[in-house]
Amino acid sequence: MPVPFGCKCQWYAVKTTDTRAVADLLKLADRQRANWRTGIDGAYRGYYFVAPPVRGWTLVVNASMPDLSAPEAAGPLPTLAGLSLAFGEACYFATHRVVDYQAWIRSSNGEIVRGYAYLGERGETLLDQGELSREEREANLAFTGMDAEEPVSPNEADVLRMAGLWSVDPSVDSNGGEARAGVVGIR
Repeated sequence: MPVPFGCKCQWYAVKTTDTRAVADLLKLADRQRANWRTGIDGAYRGYYFVAPPVRGWTLVVNASMPDLSAPEAAGPLPTLAGLSLAFGEACYFATHRVVDYQAWIRSSNGEIVRGYAYLGERGETLLDQGELSREEREANLAFTGMDAEEPVSPNEADVLRMAGLWSVDPSVDSNGGEARAGVVGIR
């Protein structure tokens, strides 16, 4: 069954129950079957874990994949676009408290519908694309720049909240998970 994760991590949520098709699209090499515990452990060690579906979503977890502060070709956006083009809808989430990196991006049919990413270490908004989503407005997740009198910036709880509102909150969502193996591999 699902194992909670989310802090100091990055993941995609893909609107599909076809774990193998996701692993194929990512072109994972050296694949091995993995349960949730070993898959999440591997994800924090640099492997990609394509988890069994949870409530209609397949999660792809890797704590050390390139983030939005990396050059775009190596960052998550091309992969996110490919996943959403193939499966209709996909999201990218990331949180890392050491550098204060927080991100949530939703893509539909290969196009970013909404994206927000912040790197507190540099006090920089890396991405703010599209209109605030209904979920962000209802959760009061609007942020100010660092030049504001009382700056408001995102935190890891905001990322996990957005994951739950748009797909699956991996820190608590174990209901609806399937008791079967996922796949770990390298890219």
